[in-house]
Amino acid sequence: MSRFDQIERYLQGKMTAEELYTFEAEIAADPELAALVRQHRLERHGLELLVERDLLSKMQAWDRETELFQQIQPRRAVVRPMTWVLRAAAVLTLAALGYWLLRDTATTPEPAPIVRTKPEIKPRVPTVRKRHQPIPRRDEVLPEEPVSDMARQDLPPAPIEEMQPDGTPDYAALADEFYRERDFVLPKGSKGGQSGSAAYNQALKNFQDGKYNDVVSNIKPVPAPASDADAVQQKELLALSQYQSRQYTAAAATFQEIAGIGRQPYAQRAEWGLTLALLQQMPAQKGAFYRALTDILRDPEHLFYNRARQLEERL
Repeated sequence: MSRFDQIERYLQGKMTAEELYTFEAEIAADPELAALVRQHRLERHGLELLVERDLLSKMQAWDRETELFQQIQPRRAVVRPMTWVLRAAAVLTLAALGYWLLRDTATTPEPAPIVRTKPEIKPRVPTVRKRHQPIPRRDEVLPEEPVSDMARQDLPPAPIEEMQPDGTPDYAALADEFYRERDFVLPKGSKGGQSGSAAYNQALKNFQDGKYNDVVSNIKPVPAPASDADAVQQKELLALSQYQSRQYTAAAATFQEIAGIGRQPYAQRAEWGLTLALLQQMPAQKGAFYRALTDILRDPEHLFYNRARQLEERL
């Protein structure tokens, strides 16, 4: 398979878990490949913008045609009743002429009155569009925009599983939907899963077996330089185990620590894990969540940029 096909499969999310893990490791180790992936992602993003612009122009043209049709429609409504009135008058005239010929006396009947009916003109229904919601800044939380009753009727109903009884989104369900274990580590039984020290391999085995509490209790904070990949991997397993154990506050703190180290691809994976851990704590962590999500959306080259855009659209 050519390098171009590999990149396209990676950006389209068609790789298997093992291929994804191997390819991301190649991206982290090969700057030229990382630059090529970056270029492909920017090209795809530019193509999406062109498609959106073309769709917008078509919608504007459709609006203009709709307005013209609604302006012409009342005139047509006036012409059609007049046609029926003329036909009725012609029938009445022929009937009167026949009656006059058959009468013994030459009397001229009075023509029947022509009843003119006013055509019914339906009121024009305004076109309602959803406004684009901008990405909030770090220190800004956008207020909810009021929606009219007519616009609310045009909006599709929200999925039942994503709404609370009070109408707010089910943030925990969204976080569970967007969390994928294979985004961070290979599933059990995959080749190449164990590549670190004995301590890391044991922690990985416990994590893959679902023994998250064992991972949390066995991994201790070890002073290690930022370049120590084994230490970063152990911290990542600790954060994931805390997340799986529903210790979201502790998981968010560990993910934030990994992101601060700056070693790739662990830092970008930690930024995505931090976003999901904060989403589990919504709406209490609303400000922190939107800041984390915005940080990812500001970088189109981020590994989780497309997933972050999908999450933003669901919110």
